Formats: sequence, C-alpha cells, structure tokens
Amino acid sequence: MSVLSVASGLLAPYLVKYLLDNELKEGVSLSINFFVLILAAYLGATLLSAIMRYLSYLLMQKAANEISMQMQLDVFSHVQKLPIEFFDQLPAGQVVSRITNDTKAVKLLYQVVLSQFMMAGIYALGIYISLTFIDPMLLLIALIPVPLLFFLFRDFRSKSALYNRIMRRKLSELNGNLNENIQGMEVISSLGKESQIYLEFAVINDQSYEQGRNMTKLFSYSAYNATSVLQYLMLAAVLLYFGYGHLSGAYWVPIGTFYVFIDYMLNLFSQINNAMTRVGDLERSRSAADHIFEILDLETVTNGCESAPEASGRIAFENVTFAYKDEDVLKDISFEVKPDQTVAFVGQTGSGKSTILNLLFGFYQPQKGRILFEDEPLDNLDFKSFRRQMAIVLQDPFLFTGTILSNITLNREEISRADAETALREVGGDMLLDRLELGLDTKVIEKGQGFSAGERQLISFARALAHNPRILVLDEATSSIDSETETAIQKALHRLEQGRTTLIIAHRLSTIKHADQIIVLDHGRIAEQGVHANLIAQNGIYKSMYEAQSQENLS
Repeated sequence: MSVLSVASGLLAPYLVKYLLDNELKEGVSLSINFFVLILAAYLGATLLSAIMRYLSYLLMQKAANEISMQMQLDVFSHVQKLPIEFFDQLPAGQVVSRITNDTKAVKLLYQVVLSQFMMAGIYALGIYISLTFIDPMLLLIALIPVPLLFFLFRDFRSKSALYNRIMRRKLSELNGNLNENIQGMEVISSLGKESQIYLEFAVINDQSYEQGRNMTKLFSYSAYNATSVLQYLMLAAVLLYFGYGHLSGAYWVPIGTFYVFIDYMLNLFSQINNAMTRVGDLERSRSAADHIFEILDLETVTNGCESAPEASGRIAFENVTFAYKDEDVLKDISFEVKPDQTVAFVGQTGSGKSTILNLLFGFYQPQKGRILFEDEPLDNLDFKSFRRQMAIVLQDPFLFTGTILSNITLNREEISRADAETALREVGGDMLLDRLELGLDTKVIEKGQGFSAGERQLISFARALAHNPRILVLDEATSSIDSETETAIQKALHRLEQGRTTLIIAHRLSTIKHADQIIVLDHGRIAEQGVHANLIAQNGIYKSMYEAQSQENLS
C-alpha cells in the first residue's frame, strides 16, 4: 500500500511536467481532449495516492495495536512465572509501568515510527530513481544534503537514546513512588508527613522533567530547524543551476523539469522532517523495549514436569536450609506431617515460620535439603498440580475487585453460589451476610476497602474452605480478628480440620493447644517439638511464651 501510495504520488507531478514541457509551450497545438485526459490522470493519481496512504496507515495501526496487545499478554504471562523474590525487589508501580506504559511506547514504534521511516525511505528511493532518468545533474544536487542529514540523524539518535533511557527509568521510579504513596496515604496523613513525601516526589518529578527538557532542546535544533535550512540551501542550489543555464545559454533545463524537482524535494524533505521528529519516539520505544526485555530475560521459576499425586496430606522436610540473601533463615530443618494431622509452628518474629510455608508452596527453593509432597520431591512436581490441593489464609488478607461471591469462588465454575454462602456461614460470617443488603453480591473495591480487617479475613477463610483443600494452611490467620469472631472461627475450624491436614502459624498460642504436633522454632532451628502438654512439661521456650501471653491476657 505504501509503495503504491508513493508511486502514484510521484506520478502526479510528473504528469504536470509532461504538460509543461510538451503541450503548454509556444508553437505546439494543444489538444483539448488530451489535456483533459492528462488532468483526469493527475486527479486519479492523486486520489489513488490518498486511498493507498489511508489503507497503509489503517493497516499499520491495526498491526501496532495487535502487537501491543500480544506484548502485554506475553509480559504479564511471564511476570506470573517469575519467582516471588522478584516482587520483593521491584516496587509494584514499576512492574505496572513496564507492562502498560512501556508496551504502549513500543506500540508507537510500529504505529508511527516505522510507518514514517518506511514512507520516507520509499519516497527517497522513488525520487532518486526518477531523477536519474529526468536529469542526472538534478540527482547530484539532490544528493548533496545526504551526508549532512546522515550526521544530523546520527547525532540526534545517540543523544536521544541517552536522554530517553534515563527518562524511562525516571518515569518508572515516578510511577513506583506514586503507587507507594497512594497505598500508604493513610499512614502518611496520620504521621503528618505530607510535606516530606511531597518533596521526595518533587525530586523525582524534577529529574523526569529535566530529561524531557533535554529532549526538547535536542528536538529544537535537529528536527525542522536543521532540515529546513538544508532544504532551502538545496533549493537555492537548483535555482542557481536553472538560472545559470538560462542566462548563459550553456544548457537548457525545461520548466517542467524544474517544477517536478521542486515538487519532489518538498515531498522528500517533508518526509525527512517527519522521520527526524520521530527519532525521539524511536529511542523512547527502544528504551521501553529494553525495559520489557529486562523482564522477559529474567529466569522463571523452574517447574517440575510430573503431576502431583492425589494428596492424603503427607508432607516432609528433610534437612532443609534456606537463605533469602546471605544469612540462613532455616538451618537443617527436618519434620514430618502425617495425613489428617494439625501441625502448628510457633516462635519469635524472624524465627522462620512463614518461610516454611513459602517453601511448601514452592514460592522459594531451598539451598539444601528437600521437601516431599506425598513422598515425591517437590521440585519434581508441577506447581499447579499440588497447589490446587492446598489453600492458604494469610495474616493480611487480599480481596480482589468484584463481589464477595467472586472473591470466594474466584470464578471457579465448580463452586456454586450455595457452596460460597455455606463456606462463609461456616466460618462465622452470618452477621456479615445479615448486615449487607446485597449479601454475596455486595461490591468489593480495591483491596477490600470498606470492610473491616476481620470481615476481610472472614471472606478469605470462606475462600479457602469453599475450595475444599486437602491441605489447609493458616498463616497467623486469626491475628486480625477480634476475640468474639475468632471464637466462632475456631469452632468452625475444629470441625473443618477433620479429614484434612492443617498447618498453622500461630501468634496466639491458646488457639493451637489442640494441635497434634507443635514445632517451636528459634533462630531458624527446631528448638522443641511435641504436643501442648509435653511442651509445657519441658519447661522451655514454649512454656515461657505461653505464660507470657497468659499474663498479657490477664492484664
């Protein structure tokens, strides 16, 4: 389409040249019919050029949008497979910026940049070929600015690449800072830190602005300004060539040839100007692509190929050692969980309780030792196949935008509305359902704002129970719930623990006295292990923790 657009666009002025040089000159009898035919051909060439240019642009836009859509899907799919530590290191705002802003910037490459460069290239090729046959001397004049244009393009591109690379990173930092501050607005306001946070944001904003200013200064001399100077200098050269030939009589340049050269050069420099102004967009797209490929080049979590066996609830850690960075969080941990057992993990903050659950779900891989799921090494199994048989309730519950029903079922077809309501009532959600006019259809906004911490936890409990997991994991799940709600949930949990394996990380030791096995962690090692009565009799760490909490409750 682009080639046809350029070809017909170059044909139209050539038809005018033919009229000027052959028909509209003294001593030549003009045929009206032939004149009308030439004008009709001129009109047809102009319309064909416009139609082909429209279709070319339309198809390029369609391709660009489809590429951007597919790129976003590919990046998001890859992000889902990255190890959890990636999200620990990179702020959520920066990840969002790369998936949205950077893919849109790359779309601009196809949508505008490539179309402009392609059109400019086709025009240049078509014009130089045409001038070869029209007048070789005019071809030489048209080639004079090429080295200077090459220098301008190269200079603009190198500086633009540097400025854009910095600007993309600053924009990513800006989004990350903004995302973090919006999420923490309640804390910022309560501490009266608005001014300090504003100044921190302003610093990053100023840095981003400075790079944009550098781009503006670069654009002001390298785009229309420099290329326009070259255009008029070349037109002056062709006027000199044309005028000298006529005045001296040394050679004759037909007026039609002069006209078609001026028309071609105006078209050529118009395309060069358009292309030059898009060099900045080209470098923005390149730097955005670098950001995207930084993510796509990250190694994803190694997933086993074997399907996990049907879970009976048997889990074992064998000499497991794990470190997040340099310091070991777990040190040579070994224990076994039998089917239908309730096992609780207790210990001070940082003792490694939550790390055990992260390893069990395959979020991290141990440096030493192995984890067995139904006597199969965990790293040999497909993660989805064993995670599907487990459910976790975290200390800080996360609710998705939607309804209470969609948050419980997660849109799984096998979980009916009745199942979701039963699950919520079984964990003590009767009061919540009775309070809400729309019941399960009540809207949930981002992160469950509008619900109390206890209500969010109840919905999170119902979500886990509605999926009827073989292994239920509770990570300090009742710490955000008031005593009355916790009592109701504990009653429900005692019933639901029957027939499934339950792993509990407990803050309140009074809630795990019934556990079949209590594992006490201290600085990454198992310090004590047994049932509640035996651990109390040992007069060790567990007893000290239990008595300290009992005194706190009494006070």
